[in-house]
Amino acid sequence: MTSGRTTIRGAVLSALLLTPVVSRTENPSTQPADPLAASQPAPPAAPAGPREPWLRLDELTLDLGLDAELRRREVVRDYSGLNGYRDRQENSLKRFQETMGMKSEGVLFGERIAQYSLNARYRFVQEEYTEQRFGPDLHQDPDGDLLEYDGRITLLPAGKLTATGYASKLQDRIPRPFLPSLDRQRERYGADLVFNDATLPMRLIWEKSNERLVSPVRNLLDEQAASDQEVRYEATWHISDAHELRLNYEYNDRREQFSGTHDRFDTTRNYLTLNHVLQFGDDQRSRLETLARLQDETGDFARDQYEVSPQLRLQHTPNLFTTWRGQFLRESYEGIDYTLNRGDASVTHQLGDALTSTLGVYGLAQQREQGGDVDEWGASGNVAFSKENDLGRFTSNLNYNHSDSRTAQSYQDGVVIGEAVTLRDPLPAYLARLDANLGSIVVTDSTRGRLYLKGRDYAVGRIGRYSAITRVRTGQIVDGQTVLVTYTYRTNQGFNNARDRVDLRLQQDFKSGFSPYYAGTIQKESFDRQRFLPFESRDISRHRLGVTYRKRRGAATLEYDFNDDRIDPYHAVHFTGDLTFLEKPQHTVAGRANYSYYRFWGTDRQETRYASLLDLGLDYRLLLGPKLEGNLAAAYRFENDSLRGDTNGVDVSGALEWKIGYFSARFELEYDLLDLPGSSDGNFSAWIKLRREIPVVARRE
Repeated sequence: MTSGRTTIRGAVLSALLLTPVVSRTENPSTQPADPLAASQPAPPAAPAGPREPWLRLDELTLDLGLDAELRRREVVRDYSGLNGYRDRQENSLKRFQETMGMKSEGVLFGERIAQYSLNARYRFVQEEYTEQRFGPDLHQDPDGDLLEYDGRITLLPAGKLTATGYASKLQDRIPRPFLPSLDRQRERYGADLVFNDATLPMRLIWEKSNERLVSPVRNLLDEQAASDQEVRYEATWHISDAHELRLNYEYNDRREQFSGTHDRFDTTRNYLTLNHVLQFGDDQRSRLETLARLQDETGDFARDQYEVSPQLRLQHTPNLFTTWRGQFLRESYEGIDYTLNRGDASVTHQLGDALTSTLGVYGLAQQREQGGDVDEWGASGNVAFSKENDLGRFTSNLNYNHSDSRTAQSYQDGVVIGEAVTLRDPLPAYLARLDANLGSIVVTDSTRGRLYLKGRDYAVGRIGRYSAITRVRTGQIVDGQTVLVTYTYRTNQGFNNARDRVDLRLQQDFKSGFSPYYAGTIQKESFDRQRFLPFESRDISRHRLGVTYRKRRGAATLEYDFNDDRIDPYHAVHFTGDLTFLEKPQHTVAGRANYSYYRFWGTDRQETRYASLLDLGLDYRLLLGPKLEGNLAAAYRFENDSLRGDTNGVDVSGALEWKIGYFSARFELEYDLLDLPGSSDGNFSAWIKLRREIPVVARRE
């Protein structure tokens, strides 16, 4: 570092030890009242004083700080083959930041006119970055500065019309399990206009945001950027206490640049919903609700929708009601248009507080402009029972579903939009439709706001006529996450399909804390009128038998899982537990453990294999008064798969914060390791943050 940088850093460190600036005195007169004067008649009121100043500072605090950061990452990959070799890359980053900050809150032109809050920080940044790899090493020594801010102003906070403007530009970190944290840079600007009215409240919102994920060690596969511009309008017309109409409109323009690629994904959406609600009958327990929505999208993966869905609930007696639903949906995706008409009817009866029974039927017709129509009807029944007994509480649930569908012959592709799929290690997730076109698969998060990439985040494969999705351990999808999958599938033949499914769950909660349970699923399928390629029915027989033990400071569950599935049958044993070892005001220690063992006995499409998965976690919290606070979190994962090999993951993070008056110091550590067959990724990071506050105006209480 240059002498100039040393001088700046030395000046900041010296300033951190200065004595505090004396804050403004709010009440200079603290003398006790005179008892004799208090007994005399009050003097005439004095003339009105001067008007309130245009600016009132409720708080103004300055601070000086010094931040230091150290990161090291090592990635090793083994390449097999005739001339196999090992590729090793080491990256290191040293970063120093001298900071000046300001925090202020106050009032402009009076409390009923405007209120504001502002946090701002200026950073002078110096970095030293090195990369050692096969070929020439890299070395960079850049300087720069950064201004962060987070401000908000509210006009007429108690008026009929309230306006709020806000702007922020912030840096933070996103932790990732068993992988190094990513630096996140976010910019957000917006305005919010609210019309406060008891009959017709309205709200108009405009917001623009930019987000960039940056790998501090220059790993391009970790970096990505997205920008989003949104306009929303909301209005609710309260016609009466039992009658209202809600309108929502949303315009969204999203642009996303993915890491490791030069591809951009841009989508513009207009989304309009209209919701009408009318309550009537005795105590207004009957209800008519109608939803109409329109979605128009352009750009990548655009989807157009138009839907009208009325729903009527009739409360016949205090214990009996019926529900009637209808749906008309027209949808277009990737040039494929289809229309859905559906009707549902159900009756629900409540017998005391113990037994609830529901019976329902439905029918639907799906038409495609180029063929491949589907007609389906079905029925369902559900009985739920829950009752206290001398031993505790017994609960049970029995559910039956029957469906019968007829698919017309077609040589065009069908489409599935937004199928919810949960990815859990080490099991693959299977798509509902057979013969999916693997190249058409699009995977997003549950909000459709983030797109995942095949190969980097997930892998797809074919098992017979079924399509399986598994997550990539080093990708952006975490274990147990639910994603939305959109894809097309081949519909080159007609068939009839009948499916019957029964689900049963029984559980007894004993007063001692033990809760044994049984959960079972039996599904039978049959196909007829098949042409060309035959369909194989997917029969399922799954049974889970377990027991849970609960106490105030922890719980544990042991379960045996038998799944006779024609695709990938297995036996499994699961154990989950969490326990608070120590619970005191100064110290809290809690741990958790999850273990699963799977034995796949194989089919003509799958090999016989076994897999075990162990997750351990520990959390420690230290609180020694208002001056010292610390925490430590550690996680370990071990996965042994007879086909994929062993996986080891370690994730340790800790922080210690110390406050002395207006001076504060925070120390953070992070260690991550993900060791996969053929590669490993290890990372160590450390952060130091020193702050010296200088209060100018004390906060008003």
